[in-house]
Amino acid sequence: MSLGAAIKRWQSNWMRAQELDSRDQDQRDALARDIGVSTDMLPVLVARGPEAAELPRLMNALSLDSDRIRHIHATLMRDMSLTCSGCTAAVRCRNDLDQGQARAHYGEYCPNAETLKELQDENVSKPAHA
Repeated sequence: MSLGAAIKRWQSNWMRAQELDSRDQDQRDALARDIGVSTDMLPVLVARGPEAAELPRLMNALSLDSDRIRHIHATLMRDMSLTCSGCTAAVRCRNDLDQGQARAHYGEYCPNAETLKELQDENVSKPAHA
């Protein structure tokens, strides 16, 4: 990441954190309730930002159909997304995904690994393209 990109990312993160900090407790509680998380989880989600998209990429690498899973297991997908958003192994995951190694290694560090393996066993894979 270039210095300019790093500065822009830091500025964006800072602005999101300031926006959250400007909300009163009732607004924070309402936001947390609306998205189904604890109020304590909000700063974690804000810090990760919208670029925290490892779960869809990982599911794609595992040939799992995230749209179908979201349709069948909406609450499970939300829970897995929240787990992913708070994950401390995001950098390793992103690097493995970028290098095409996630399928082989995600089970070593992913807090959603067991659930993802169960979904693979449930056979909610992407349809084969002819």
